[in-house]
Amino acid sequence: MRRKVLLTLFLLPMFVYGQLDLANARIEVTELAPGLHRFYVERVAVLVFHGDEGVLLVDAAYELSSKRLKEEVEIIAHAPLRYIVNTHIHGDHTGGNIGLGQGVDIIAHHSVKEYLSHEQQRGDRIVPALPEYARPNITFTDHLTLEFNGEEIRMHHLYGGHTEGDILVYFPQSRVLSVGDLVFAGYFPFVDTGNGGHPFRFMDNLVWIVNNFDPDITFVGGHGPALNHEEIIQYHATLQHTIDVISDAKKAGMSMDEMKQNKILSRWEDMGSFFITEDRWIETVYPFL
Repeated sequence: MRRKVLLTLFLLPMFVYGQLDLANARIEVTELAPGLHRFYVERVAVLVFHGDEGVLLVDAAYELSSKRLKEEVEIIAHAPLRYIVNTHIHGDHTGGNIGLGQGVDIIAHHSVKEYLSHEQQRGDRIVPALPEYARPNITFTDHLTLEFNGEEIRMHHLYGGHTEGDILVYFPQSRVLSVGDLVFAGYFPFVDTGNGGHPFRFMDNLVWIVNNFDPDITFVGGHGPALNHEEIIQYHATLQHTIDVISDAKKAGMSMDEMKQNKILSRWEDMGSFFITEDRWIETVYPFL
C-alpha cells in the first residue's frame, strides 16, 4: 500500500503539467538584481543570470517549454547560454536540458547525473534516460564554486529533504539564493520519498537555510513566489504546525484514513491548492511518525 502511495505522489507533477500547453508556456519575468532575473515558467521558477561571459540558468523547466524559455532569455540577454545548473532530478527542472543543453555545461549533484543517465519506470511507463548531452557533465558531492560574470556562484548540497541530490545555488553579490524544491512557497511540499526525500529532513533543511543565510537574502523556491527570510521562517512554522496536528492525531489512535475523513488539515486548505493536497501531505508525513 505504501509503495502505491509513493508512486502516486511521484506521478502527480507529471499529471499536473501534462494539462498545460507547455509549448506556449506563460513566462513571468522579474528582475531580482542587475543581470539576475526570475523566470516563472508555468509555476516553475528558473533563474537567469547573464553578463559579458554569457548566460547561466538555474533549472531549465520542461522539455516542451524550452523553446519558449530560450526566446524569452534572448530578449534580455544577448549572449550565449554557457551553463545550466539542475537543483535536483525532477523533469519540471531538468527536462529543458534536452532543448537547451546542446554544447552547454550542465552542473548538478552527482546523484542527479546518475538518475538522469538511466531509464525510469513511472507507473506503466518507461521514461528513457536523457540524451548524453542533456545530462550533467560537471558534478560535485558537497560544494562547488563557479566564477562567472563577476559573481562567485556557490553551490551546496543538502541531503534528503526533497530528494537525495538537492542543491542550493547562492549568488552572494546579488543576495539571491535558489533553494529549488526545498521550498514550495505557500504550498505543502512534494517530498519524493522514493528518491531519497524525507519530510523531517525537509524540515531540518529549512532550519539550516534560515540559520546559514542573512536576513537580507531573497529566497527563490522551485514553485510559488520568491520569499524573504521571515517568510521562510513562517513557512517552516506553518508546516511544523501541520505535522504536529498529524502527530497528535496518530497518538490519539486515528488512522490515516480517519484523518482524511475528519479533514484535520482543513485550516490549511489553501496550502493544498497546488498538487500536494491536505490528504497527500497526511500520506507523506504519517508513515514517518
